[in-house]
Amino acid sequence: MISIRSMRSYLDANGLYLMSYHSLQVAWSRLNSVLLARAFSVRKLTVVPPFHLKGRRFVRMGENFAAGPGLWLEAVYRYNQQLFEPQIILGDNVSLSHGVHIAATTFVQIGSDVLVGSGVLITDHNHGSYSGESPSSPDEPPARRLLEAGRRTVIGDRVWIGDGVVVTAGSCIGDGAIVGANSVVVGTVEAGAIVAGAPARVIKVFDPVSGQWKREES
Repeated sequence: MISIRSMRSYLDANGLYLMSYHSLQVAWSRLNSVLLARAFSVRKLTVVPPFHLKGRRFVRMGENFAAGPGLWLEAVYRYNQQLFEPQIILGDNVSLSHGVHIAATTFVQIGSDVLVGSGVLITDHNHGSYSGESPSSPDEPPARRLLEAGRRTVIGDRVWIGDGVVVTAGSCIGDGAIVGANSVVVGTVEAGAIVAGAPARVIKVFDPVSGQWKREES
């Protein structure tokens, strides 16, 4: 419930029009969240409109999930003539900022107590295949290339992912790791590491003995 003091403060700072618009947004967001919580069989979640959610049957949602505007959460069960059996598993207390895109044709898992910044992509597939015996051809339009399947992307507990990060197909991020803004995660990030860059490289690792984040020696 919004307090009278909070409403007066918002009115003084923003004026009547913005306060009215904000109040309608809050009411609409709360109604959506209640309906979504029932759809995903959880007690509480918060998803701020607008959002794109697809493949609910293939998504297992934890408690206290929260997402800002622009969430794109899609379990891809069909693409053109391809059929998939995807899994998206979200732990408890997952918090996503604005414009986060999570998509799976096979398996994406995000652990509990994970914080994700704005404009992040987490996926387990690509449009087309670019290695092996039958790679995709550059003569074929990207939108018509077959989606990949079979990879697993896993993010552990207590991970912090900064703004603009891309977590590529098949990556694994260990518990307690931190991924710097605008990084591209390819492969494995060890638990308790700070990584940054494209591709992301280890900068520091947490030392449980000293309780300090120590710079990685090159």
